[in-house]
Amino acid sequence: MDNEAIIRYKFYLCRIFLDKILAENLITRTQRASLENAVIKRLAGL
Repeated sequence: MDNEAIIRYKFYLCRIFLDKILAENLITRTQRASLENAVIKRLAGL
């Protein structure tokens, strides 16, 4: 696998996790968006 595919898969897993904790009302939609943006920045820096 190339590096881009690995990054896409990590982001995919992160989105599933964020959707799950959002569905369980552990975070708000605003927090989810903030966390997703932070993950994008982190993965882009790898």
